[in-house]
Amino acid sequence: MKFENKFTKRFWLLNILQMLEKMAYWNMLLQMPIYLAQKDAPGGLHWEQTIKGVIFFWWALVQNFSPIFFGFLSDKYSDKRVLNASLFVIFFSYLFVGLSTELMPMIASVVLLGLGSAMYKPTIQGAIARELTPDNESRGWGIYFMLINLAVFIAPPISKYFKEISWFNVFLGSMAITAINLVVNFIFNKKIKIEHQDNLSPRMNIKWTFENLFKADILLFIISMSGFAIIYMQFYETLPNFIYDWTNTTSIAKHLPDFMLMTTSLGKMISYEWLYNINSILVLVLVVWVSTISSKINILKAIIIGIILSICGLVMSGFSTYGWLTIIGIIVYTLGEMITNPKFTQYLSQKAGQENKSMYLSYLNISFGIGLTFGAIFGSWIYESFAEKSELASRYLFEYYNIGRSNAKGSFAQLLELSKMNEIDLVNTLFNHYHPNHMWLPFIFIGLIAIIGLFLLIKIDKRNRA
Repeated sequence: MKFENKFTKRFWLLNILQMLEKMAYWNMLLQMPIYLAQKDAPGGLHWEQTIKGVIFFWWALVQNFSPIFFGFLSDKYSDKRVLNASLFVIFFSYLFVGLSTELMPMIASVVLLGLGSAMYKPTIQGAIARELTPDNESRGWGIYFMLINLAVFIAPPISKYFKEISWFNVFLGSMAITAINLVVNFIFNKKIKIEHQDNLSPRMNIKWTFENLFKADILLFIISMSGFAIIYMQFYETLPNFIYDWTNTTSIAKHLPDFMLMTTSLGKMISYEWLYNINSILVLVLVVWVSTISSKINILKAIIIGIILSICGLVMSGFSTYGWLTIIGIIVYTLGEMITNPKFTQYLSQKAGQENKSMYLSYLNISFGIGLTFGAIFGSWIYESFAEKSELASRYLFEYYNIGRSNAKGSFAQLLELSKMNEIDLVNTLFNHYHPNHMWLPFIFIGLIAIIGLFLLIKIDKRNRA
């Protein structure tokens, strides 16, 4: 039985399942940019940034576009059954990613992981949406994102612990968490099937999914939110490399315990895992309050405010080498994200009928599919071309020491020896000479285009209500 502002037991169970899945995912995801492409990370694969972009491209493509083919499954069948199947696929995917040391097996592994996640996400979101009422919907989605970020908060120290044993232990850790999730779902989640007035075939369900997708308001919303997804991609999958390369947190790190630090070419710095925990802590503390306050604002206007804050936060995080400015930028970005993400979900949930929640919420993934695939390729190319420290050191060696640019790996150490500078002075020299912070300018433009699209959607919604 539902009460006006209270939540069902199943709402909390489903959120526990989502927390565990997100914890396993973030345990691995947080390490992937460094594991794949950081040239001076011990034990990593040391691939090119553009190769990292290709891997994230295929991963994002499958994970965010295929949900439109899976979104109707839990609406038509039991969500418990779909969750079991997806968790089984996810479990083995983590193993395959950890074993892959060549490009094609790595791509195949992340594609399989993307398929498992593509089944999981709209299923769990649709099930949660059916447990909410108009009275508690805004707060419910705030709690949903708060608990996701509890998982994201717990994941970094776990991930850092596994990484310090070995890279492969990171993937084993994600497998273990997924196994726990599978057991919890199998034992405690009740099998619920939604009653439909029709009995459409899978082919007709997919046809109906696409017909709803191409409604003018839905399509404009998805395209506009793709701009936010591009910014989101850079914050989580390009900024870690930027922090590792450029951010100087020495003045803060000297007051912190060793388990919160990492060793870079600049010396002992705050680890990127703990810098990203600022994001998680803020969401844990503030997202329900922010969701409650933003429930009094038009959904689309709230999203616009959130995107503006996200743009400002991303740019501030990578504007200079000063650690404090990076931390302030992370805080500003987080405020924007905690406004945008719940409202993103709420807008599409309100558009859907009670029996089509998973189908409509699968459209979320199309925005992220467009944003993350484009963001993966574009962001990695921009970073390698204009901001990667090893690449810029290699360029500096060629321009000032006439040393050929064959391989960026080891170029910073070579330049350090030739220039007779210390690490911090050399980083500042490269930063001031090549201005890697300019790489964020295209993303400001993309965010502004997204905001314009949302203003147009506000006008369309007003006209439709007239």
